[in-house]
Amino acid sequence: MTSKLLCAAFVLAALPLSITFSLQPDQQKVLLVSFDGFRWDYLYRVPTPHFHHVMKHGVRVKQVTNIFITKTYPNHYTLVTGLFAENHGVVANDMFDPMLNKSFSLDNMNIYDSEFWEEATPIWITNQRAGHASGAAMWPGTDVKIHESFPAHYMPYNASVSFEERVAKIIEWFTSKEPINLGLLYWEDPDDMGHHLGPDSPLMGPVISDIDNKLGYLMQMLKKANLWDTLNLIITSDHGMTQCSEERVIELDQYLDRDLYLLIDGSPVAAILPKEGKFDEVYEALAHAHPNLTVYKKEEIPERWHYKYNNRVQPIIAVADEGWYILQNKSEGLMLGNHGYDNALAEMHPIFLAHGPAFRKNFTKEAMSPPPHRGHGKPGEREQESNAYFIGVTLGSIIVIVFFIIFFKHLILSQIPALPSMQGEIAQPLLQA
Repeated sequence: MTSKLLCAAFVLAALPLSITFSLQPDQQKVLLVSFDGFRWDYLYRVPTPHFHHVMKHGVRVKQVTNIFITKTYPNHYTLVTGLFAENHGVVANDMFDPMLNKSFSLDNMNIYDSEFWEEATPIWITNQRAGHASGAAMWPGTDVKIHESFPAHYMPYNASVSFEERVAKIIEWFTSKEPINLGLLYWEDPDDMGHHLGPDSPLMGPVISDIDNKLGYLMQMLKKANLWDTLNLIITSDHGMTQCSEERVIELDQYLDRDLYLLIDGSPVAAILPKEGKFDEVYEALAHAHPNLTVYKKEEIPERWHYKYNNRVQPIIAVADEGWYILQNKSEGLMLGNHGYDNALAEMHPIFLAHGPAFRKNFTKEAMSPPPHRGHGKPGEREQESNAYFIGVTLGSIIVIVFFIIFFKHLILSQIPALPSMQGEIAQPLLQA
């Protein structure tokens, strides 16, 4: 993947160790917040004073490139592992693993099978293996038993739990007698409303304003708990959103008999599993079916997506152009906003803001570039290599590396001999000098 696409990859690899570890123990805290589907330009759609307060007193990276596919579960797992989807194994919101002969479905909340999550180790587990405590308020995957572990504190996923209740739990865990040092907080909007209204709708203005108010509430509660000045706050998202319409629909039923295949994951990246002996027939039927649909055999998936080397990537994937929607039939209905498209597209890009003792004040970086990709291998081998060198991708690298540098100085120095040499060049601009 090009340096432009991996814009923020190793921002925090440059955190100056002498400064970072001059922080007192009670300052060594990280809170990671995700507002699902918060597109990068929402910051300027309507007044967002609380986001801009963080920018004025902290840092921002303008061009933050997430991973392909630009969906919720793959990107949230990247945020906490620093790995591409083909490496960490959560390749879509809906998956089928032919080796396990099992399915995974976000829509059906069939997501609690540990085997789908264990091709990587998320940061909350690594933190606890080092003797610390993690706490998660609805972050995807934190209520799944991964490598025989849960976070020390977590809330089982329940969309009806209010933002205020989630914040209260996070504050409680950070201020308890045995406090956490890593917190993860997730909120479903503006993604939900972006799907329903479409990101171009004027009605998205109040939705964005509401998210800004929620950030303001979080800031107020952190200040009330005397955490604001000692905690490193990272505010981000998993993906952006693009406008769709009924005029831009690709109906698979027009080109392909449903008896020939199974549709594992839907728009805008259709993951297609042909029935036995039907691969060629399915591929030929779709290859030139629609001018706004690009169809790939698994081995032909572009290398820049880092998406082909995993058993859960189906034999054929069909990728819609931006704003186009894939349905088997129009009777299924569509959402006015969607994501999942090519991660090179600006409308798929999320936000990255950070505030705290580790970060500079009132600093904006256009984009960041990572070291070269380290190649391919079996999933377990790739995870081991990536864990050893903390080589991840885009936004996930920012979060993983800032955490490990803040908390695990001796581990970093012993396992990443090449890291100090690339610190100043890659990430120093965002950090306190």
